[in-house]
Amino acid sequence: MPGLLETLFADDTATIEQVRQHTGDPQRAEQAYGAAVGTLLRGLEAKSKTTQGAEGLWDKLSKFARQGHIPQDSPARQGVEVRDMEPKAAREMLKTIFGKDAAKVEGGFSKVVKLDPEATQQIFAKVLPVVLGTVFGAAKRADEEDPEALPKVVRDARKEVEQRQPKTAGIFAAIFDQDHDGDVDLTDLAGIFLRKPK
Repeated sequence: MPGLLETLFADDTATIEQVRQHTGDPQRAEQAYGAAVGTLLRGLEAKSKTTQGAEGLWDKLSKFARQGHIPQDSPARQGVEVRDMEPKAAREMLKTIFGKDAAKVEGGFSKVVKLDPEATQQIFAKVLPVVLGTVFGAAKRADEEDPEALPKVVRDARKEVEQRQPKTAGIFAAIFDQDHDGDVDLTDLAGIFLRKPK
């Protein structure tokens, strides 16, 4: 059975193309997209490890879905183009996911992916609805009650990223490490979420 990434993220070329507006070339767009998706999955996994965290996150996802900030399901399943999340809503969601470290995570992303803060914010605004809609839809379809399904959904997705390309674990660790110095090779992020030819 295809994993969550293969089933739901594989054909999201539309979002990658939008990200390219801020990176300048297709490969860097894929790298930035992959880094943003992986960063969000790691944050969601950490947040949902406790019952309180999972329930709070689920309440926020449900609220954002009702308000139209995120789709009710994976955009790939719906076949629709998702609009960018409004800046205020994106900041609110990043704070929900990362807590007081939200700004540090954005800063780490900017440093590793080598984008300015404004471009970083715009990329997260594009990627947040895709990731959250996918996770939200997958949790709703799971056998468990929605908040209980959330940790497994994001954990499995994060594991699949690192199984596809083990070196990505170091990339995401660098994003979360504020003291990291030196360049990070992002080559392994390019194309990680695109469907492979059969």
